[in-house]
Amino acid sequence: MSLKADLLSLSSTLDQMIERLEDAAAQVRGTESDDMLGAIYDIERHLRAANRRLSRTIESDL
Repeated sequence: MSLKADLLSLSSTLDQMIERLEDAAAQVRGTESDDMLGAIYDIERHLRAANRRLSRTIESDL
């Protein structure tokens, strides 16, 4: 598998992780676990930033 294909696969995996975090946030919003939202949103924000950086890398360097 080429490097570009590997990186595109990683980007897809990050997209899936972000979707799962969005689902997790929806599940805990308004419950006893509501205090977890800050951490979930923080993780989601970092994954989105990583995915944007990865996308720029794929577009510019490969």
